[in-house]
Amino acid sequence: MKKVEFQPIGDYIPDSEGSRIRIIIKRDLKDALIKLDHFSHCVIFTKEKQGFNCYTAKIVNLIQKTGELLIESDNQLKGELVDIKPYFPCEEKVDHYNKEIVLREEDFESLSFKGESIGKYFNAHDGGIIQFQKSENLSAEAIERVVKYIKEGAFLRIIWWFDRFDDKRYRSCLLCNPPYDNAPKCGVFATRSPVRPNPLASTVVKVKSIDPYNKSIKVLGFDGFDHSMILQVIPYKETDICDIKVPEWVEHWTDCKVFYDINEIELCANGNSNAVYDRVTEYFEELESSEIGEETENLNEIVVEGASIHNLQNINVRIPKEKITVITGVSGSGKSSLAFDTIYHESQKQFLDLIASNTLTGTELKDSRVKKITGLQPSIAIEQKSLGANSRSTVATVTGIGEYLRLLFATIGERICPHCLKAVPENNVCNSCGTIYFKLTPAVFNYNNPDYMCPVCKGLGEELQVDVDLIVTNPELSILDGASPWWGNLRKHRQKPNANWMKGEVLALAEDMKENLEVPFKDLSEEFKKQIFYGSNGRLVTWNYVNPNGRSGTITRPVEGAVNILKRLLAENRTTGSIEHIKRYFINKKCSRCKGERLLEEGRLVKIGDIRYPEAVNMSITTLRNWCHFIYGNLNAIDREKCRDILRKIVTKLKKLEEVGLGYITLDRSIPSLSGGEAQRVKLANQLGSGLSNILYIMDEPSKGLHPKDFQFLIRAICDLKRLKNTVIVVEHRKEFIQMADHLIEIGPGAGNYGGQLLYSGKGEQQMFCDAKDYEYSVKRAVIEENEKIVLKGARTNNLKNIDVSIPLKKMVCVVGVSGSGKSSLVSKTLYPAIEKALGRSVEDVGEYDSISGLDGISNVYYVSQKPIGKNSRSTPGTYTGVFDLIRDYYANLSDAKKAKLTKECFSFNSQKGQCEVCKGAGEIAIPMHFMQDIYVPCQKCKGQRYQESVLKIKYKGYSIGDLLDLEIREVRDIFKNQSSIHRVLDMLCKVGLSYIKFGQSATTLSGGEAQRIKLAKALYDGKTEGAIYILDEPTTGLHDNDTDKLCYIIRELTSRGATVVVIEHNPRIIRQADYIIELGPEGGENGGFLLREGWL
Repeated sequence: MKKVEFQPIGDYIPDSEGSRIRIIIKRDLKDALIKLDHFSHCVIFTKEKQGFNCYTAKIVNLIQKTGELLIESDNQLKGELVDIKPYFPCEEKVDHYNKEIVLREEDFESLSFKGESIGKYFNAHDGGIIQFQKSENLSAEAIERVVKYIKEGAFLRIIWWFDRFDDKRYRSCLLCNPPYDNAPKCGVFATRSPVRPNPLASTVVKVKSIDPYNKSIKVLGFDGFDHSMILQVIPYKETDICDIKVPEWVEHWTDCKVFYDINEIELCANGNSNAVYDRVTEYFEELESSEIGEETENLNEIVVEGASIHNLQNINVRIPKEKITVITGVSGSGKSSLAFDTIYHESQKQFLDLIASNTLTGTELKDSRVKKITGLQPSIAIEQKSLGANSRSTVATVTGIGEYLRLLFATIGERICPHCLKAVPENNVCNSCGTIYFKLTPAVFNYNNPDYMCPVCKGLGEELQVDVDLIVTNPELSILDGASPWWGNLRKHRQKPNANWMKGEVLALAEDMKENLEVPFKDLSEEFKKQIFYGSNGRLVTWNYVNPNGRSGTITRPVEGAVNILKRLLAENRTTGSIEHIKRYFINKKCSRCKGERLLEEGRLVKIGDIRYPEAVNMSITTLRNWCHFIYGNLNAIDREKCRDILRKIVTKLKKLEEVGLGYITLDRSIPSLSGGEAQRVKLANQLGSGLSNILYIMDEPSKGLHPKDFQFLIRAICDLKRLKNTVIVVEHRKEFIQMADHLIEIGPGAGNYGGQLLYSGKGEQQMFCDAKDYEYSVKRAVIEENEKIVLKGARTNNLKNIDVSIPLKKMVCVVGVSGSGKSSLVSKTLYPAIEKALGRSVEDVGEYDSISGLDGISNVYYVSQKPIGKNSRSTPGTYTGVFDLIRDYYANLSDAKKAKLTKECFSFNSQKGQCEVCKGAGEIAIPMHFMQDIYVPCQKCKGQRYQESVLKIKYKGYSIGDLLDLEIREVRDIFKNQSSIHRVLDMLCKVGLSYIKFGQSATTLSGGEAQRIKLAKALYDGKTEGAIYILDEPTTGLHDNDTDKLCYIIRELTSRGATVVVIEHNPRIIRQADYIIELGPEGGENGGFLLREGWL
């Protein structure tokens, strides 16, 4: 539970007259008392070790100048003074107080404040719920005991915390303007404001019902926020107070608190007063909307009129319902603007307008910039965005198959005792060793459950282990001369020794074992190498040192060993920098306890037939489906009846995954390891299994990551959606999908401002307007010389079948194969980390292989993936490439900026010095939507330009820095054509086909292909190409054929400069441009991983 801290606001002393008490407020808080004497009474809060005390007192006198308050109370104050509030009868006195319901204060002592909250308040439709929560100071038994004492109809005083105002800037506020008519500025102690030195709140509630099982109570009258922290609960005591006076600005308030039960409120019919409206003699045409009539004409189509968002040129389109419509065009032409930013956004907007009008009062939703859309249906977007980066999330969890599979094993699984490995009968008592077990439940197979996950790897299946090859990276050198980055230059340490035992133990051990350290590390004895890595097993060695400065010493102790030292340092260090330095020597390896199976032995050993749960989730989708049928056929009648429905659910979901071409992936495959195309098809399979109809599905390039051989599966799945009477809109470039379309829309003719026009809208068989030219690229056939290639031998990562491949240097190499054939396993999981490791860099996960050679001339390796370039909306193409820093620097050096004393920092929308005060440089405001994604509306202060007005006044060629963010990259490039350093970066972005992207476009809105090309552009102008290797993962994703040609030109430019380019690709257009081909297959999953073909194209 969250800790809560208080500061005393003053002190008090008894006055000379008996019942009077003099309160002296701290000098720096005295203004908080202003106008408190306009009230006749106040409420005093003090805090002791055993909790809060609440006193109602009469105000006798207030001396504002000295901060003194004289009160009269029947009770003596006890504890530290923490708050003062005015006495409002409408909040402190209750209506219909029932004296027969008696609650004793001593019964509520366990619900007192002891430094942390005791629970939370949650809004409910018919009142509110106070949920008590156990903590170090509050046991579950104590909660149960107190809940029994609470009675329905009783009144309680709830002391709670304004946690959202628990901030230094709010705690230091002393004055406020109460939101009442004619109310003057008051001190915070004269108001109920949450802004005060201690944001403490008190409210009286009526108990509506008690839930002993959940340890909660339902209450009426809680005047606070949802999720408020509850600090203490006190039985309410009625006080007889006379002569109550409140200020004139609140005199109209009620004289007691009334509790309304929503369920008891009824609307009463007012006689027959509405009868007169039953007879209307005249209708006014201007009041009768004709929209319904118009829409009935278009029941069979979605009609878009005047779409003009982004670069769309006020276009009109008609999309037939229950058909497949493909939107195509060159990259940046406006396809996604029409499909997602217009149609999908407007569908969401219309839906939210129905349910969220109260939530959005006073705000303006971001406009779709369309004149009119009719015929819209509820929509679902299936985009290229990833399903998440949590390594605990797997195909099994996101599809729901894991839940049913766990239930299946819990229902008919045979339990094996982990102690004696004998079968456990149904009574859950092992006949062999007598161990008693709880009933087998699905939780036993859940590696996200702390009770059943492997305690070593915490359910991840992997653990960090030291890799000795990273400790010694150059075994050709001696250990004295830098064979190891861990020990460094030991020769220098031997010449100038000190008490550094991490280095000293190596020299001490060498002296003890008479080892010659002048020889290359590889020639040292195996026993010596074993002990410097893993320690001397308790055997003592001595290190005598004499420093040139005269310091000397003797250390005698066992050799700990580099591996053990690194493990200890990783466990002990907490600073990010230290941990990152240490992790350079670690890689992820299969967990030493669970062997990668994630679970405790109890769950790992349960079998159905001869298959254990970890083996089942490690099967491919196709194999698992076959296994389900096999075990069903071999079950007895009783077990069949038990699991028939479970197996039917599993098989149905597995079949849908097969239908979208994912039969090769395994259920335990982590979601972050899926390609964008695979993740999108998992989403599609989930939708196919939902059985929904009359839905509008909008898909963003579903062919991404698919080999043409697999298109048939996806096309069949999309047609299945249509057969369920759904409308499908697909943004695509591939001709196989265009031919599938019932209706085709082409946007173009170019990108950015040169696009956005409707070129064609009609039947799918129409010839495309922008049919890209097809051309071949001739390459010379040659034999690879030994010193002109990288050779990777024995690659066995995932499904690779111990293959050897060669990568010719300074050439374009294409790795091809069907989906799941092992392309990523070979290139991304094996080749790339192997090169990184050889270059002496930190690598967490290296695939399995025997050896790699031919890296002598390699200076760098760039892996250009499709992962996002930023994790939040503040990251843009400009910030990622660094060109925005150059532009900020340029603006800061303009004469107008210098006159206004604006620095480079002021031109950053991430800096408080220059960003808009309202939106904090975001350009938009987030509106939280419960149970749905937040909605973003443009900032009304800066109009979406992110900066303060003073910054926006500084202009170059008529453009402020805020204006630049809304321009296309090509336009910004032209503005800075005379600034070579800025122009060079922007020109490279244009060369890779990104001229149409907005310079300030959020990284989170970029497609995977666009993000990859931004990385490629950065690598091109950043790095030295000679001796570099560029690895590109499906770079043509999202590219029209015309843009693919531009990419081929860039790749050719790289190879001509001495770089090697390795491309994972399905697109025949780019494969034909390769110098060398490596083909894997023949199928996906276990039937793949073979080297089918390798050679010159």
